[in-house]
Amino acid sequence: MRLVRHHGEAGADNLLVHGDNLAALLALRGRFEGKIRCAYLDPPFNTGRTFAEYTDVRTSDDWASMIESRLRALAPLLADDGAVFAEIDDTELARLISLMDETFGAKNRISTITIVRSAPTGHKAKNQGPVHVSDFLLAYAKNKKLWRYNLQMRVRNGYDSAYRTWLDNPSAPPAHWAFRPLRTAVCHELGYPSVRDAERALGGRHELAHTIERYALDHAEHVVRFALPRYEAIARAMQKVVDESRAEPSRTFAHEREGRPPFFVRGGNRILFLKDKIKSVNHKNVIVQPITNVWDDVKFQGIAREGGVAFSRNKKPEFLVSRVIAMASKPGDWVIDPFLGSGTTAAVAHKMGRRWIGIESGDHCETLCERRLVRVVAGTDDTGVSALFGFEGGGGFAVARI
Repeated sequence: MRLVRHHGEAGADNLLVHGDNLAALLALRGRFEGKIRCAYLDPPFNTGRTFAEYTDVRTSDDWASMIESRLRALAPLLADDGAVFAEIDDTELARLISLMDETFGAKNRISTITIVRSAPTGHKAKNQGPVHVSDFLLAYAKNKKLWRYNLQMRVRNGYDSAYRTWLDNPSAPPAHWAFRPLRTAVCHELGYPSVRDAERALGGRHELAHTIERYALDHAEHVVRFALPRYEAIARAMQKVVDESRAEPSRTFAHEREGRPPFFVRGGNRILFLKDKIKSVNHKNVIVQPITNVWDDVKFQGIAREGGVAFSRNKKPEFLVSRVIAMASKPGDWVIDPFLGSGTTAAVAHKMGRRWIGIESGDHCETLCERRLVRVVAGTDDTGVSALFGFEGGGGFAVARI
């Protein structure tokens, strides 16, 4: 492997490799063995189609042989607490699961994530059988016992109707807390004599509901829900508090916990605060919740101009890649993509403050990837996740050939 040029800050660690990814992965082993925290693979799906940048036509056995050799070359580069993510559609899903199991061990499988990438409209809806609208992301740890997941949240669609109780005096001692129905309290806070008066003034039930939800989000410290705790799963000290609250249901009990928020109980039910589920997004309070293994909030439409590169039907959204990187790494960690494509993983890793290695064999390594990354370094790429991470340019990278 030989270095051919640099862009941006001199001495930057980031590396764009132009050449065969198997040869590159083997060549990287001496310097990077055990250092890669997160690997993202978006290999050819074996669709049987020919694209402007590459031909995606192989027999299933040839495809599997190609992938297997790359996985085996990648494995030594992963840190002991690192993880690898491979995206695929259902054409070769079964083969890829088998290969990942063989290479990293089925016991180290973290998750199989379904990514909803389109809707059942247009020509897809005319296919026989269920309409294909998803990709799959296979996640494996190098050693699952050592891997640590960075919790990721997503914006909830709509209000959580379980939060329908208003707490008048959250700053008072819990034993003196007073509760009212959320609808009644909000209407009173807004100056309406009754819920019916508010409904009439606001133009109907739908408008009233929207007003109440918006008010609740902006005053979340007053809004709570009651939930029945799993009695057998909580500590004995907390069980005792639950028992006491059942014996005296009109009083709120609090159990202090070291390093954690207090455990509040009333009438045997735990009290949960809406404020603990709120995040400000674009100066607006929204409810967030942990992501699941179904991602239906990643937009594939409208990404054509991301990075200033055209990569028809093959480009992945920067937001998707940023979620993967955020799950499995922290700023300063190494991220690698052996099938760099249009340069998305390297661009996103750079914007997120990670160190990165991207490998691509086609001419588009220079015409797409390198030019895209030059714009990232220069701060002239304001697309994708640039604003999300407040990235305005900086850093640098080297270009090497294998």
